[in-house]
Parts: sequence; C-alpha cells; structure tokens
Amino acid sequence: MTRLVASEALKVVTTRLLLWLGLLLAGLELLVIALHVSQDSLESLGEARGQRDIVSIAAVSALMALIVGVVLAAGEFSHRTIAPTFLVAPARGRVVTAKVVVGAVVGAALALGAAVFAWALAALLLSLRSVPLHLGSGETLRVFGGTILAAAVAGAIGVGFGALTRRQTAAIVFTFVWLLVVEPLLAIAGVQRYAPGHAIASVVEGGTSSSELLSFGAGLAVSLAYVLAFAAAGALAVKAVDVS
Repeated sequence: MTRLVASEALKVVTTRLLLWLGLLLAGLELLVIALHVSQDSLESLGEARGQRDIVSIAAVSALMALIVGVVLAAGEFSHRTIAPTFLVAPARGRVVTAKVVVGAVVGAALALGAAVFAWALAALLLSLRSVPLHLGSGETLRVFGGTILAAAVAGAIGVGFGALTRRQTAAIVFTFVWLLVVEPLLAIAGVQRYAPGHAIASVVEGGTSSSELLSFGAGLAVSLAYVLAFAAAGALAVKAVDVS
C-alpha cells in the first residue's frame, strides 16, 4: 500500500494540474484580499472578525482539492492510463484506496499553502494601511484549521466521485452544477445542511454558529460519511468496469 500511495502521489506532483490550480488560487486570493483591504473601512478592518472574513477566501482551496481528487481518479480513465496502473496493481480496491489517501493529503497541502499565503498577504496589506493585526485570533485560526481539514475531506470525496463516474469533464461540470444549483434548491426542503457542500462548509467554519450549517462535529461526521460512501461506490464501480 505504501508503494501505491507513493506512486499516486508522484502522478499528482509531476503534472501541471497542481501548478495551475495553485496559481489560480493565489490570483483569486490576491484579488479578493486586495479589494477587501482597499475598500473596507478602517473600523471594519480593525476588528478580529473582519480580518477573519478577509482571509477566509482560503477556503476556496477545498473546491480546488475536490477537483484534484476528481482528476486523480477519473483522469486516468479519460487519458487511458488506467490499464497500466491495474497491470502493476491488479487489486483495484487498493488502487482506489491509495488515490483517496493521496487526494486527502494533497487537498490538505493545497489548503495549507492557501492559508499561509492568505495570512501573509493580509498581514502585509493591513500593515500598509496601519491597521492593528488580529490575524492570530482564535476565530481566524479555527477557520484555517477547518479549511485544511475540509480540503482533505473534499479531496477524498473527489477521488471517490471521480472513480464512480470515470468521466473527468462530466464529473467536474456536475460538481459545479450541484454546488451552485442543486444544493441551494435543497434549502426549499430545509435539508441543505446535510448536502456534501454544506457539510464541508460547516467544517471550514470550525464551529461558527449558523442556521444553514451543521455544527463542526456533525458536519465532520457527515463529511466523513460521504468520503466512505463515495470511496466504496467508486471502488465497486472500478472493479466492475472493463479496462482495455
């Protein structure tokens, strides 16, 4: 299993996917944080909650981690490299498990980088406006910790979903449709809190109370249940498919 995990990790770090997603994430953080710091009032910027909201843009890394997970699993089917993988490792369930582990680790690493960049950029720009820094507050640290954990969960879910669909583009498009259209519609029935996107968001919030989100513990439990469900479904789908 260790060799499988190392092999899957090598596949991720030797492609341009992480580079492009990292640059996209850094550019987005730069734009959003710069706009906040330049446009918000000094009173708002001086509050610990206001600074927490500024750096919370790092939570977008969870979405990036989800995409990485989908590509990690479905990409091999799209590019027809899955056959050599299964020739080297015939136990397909173990391959999916290794991809889930790598998806979680890469997601956490991506979120850690996003959090550090957001913190450093916000500290620099706030200092330029002579605003007292509260970036070490408990609220901010909880969001950073929740973001890293949520990105790990999202990466693992992405692998399971990618293995289940085995269609890279379709899986990514469906993900955006689900998050932007379907989950908001679930609010009509009042069950949106239990949907994957909202469950992961509750982990990001790190215990911040909200009527639309579960508590941190409940959100984490639901998120991990989705990880297990998608990973199991993905493994069964991969075992059943013919690979040529």
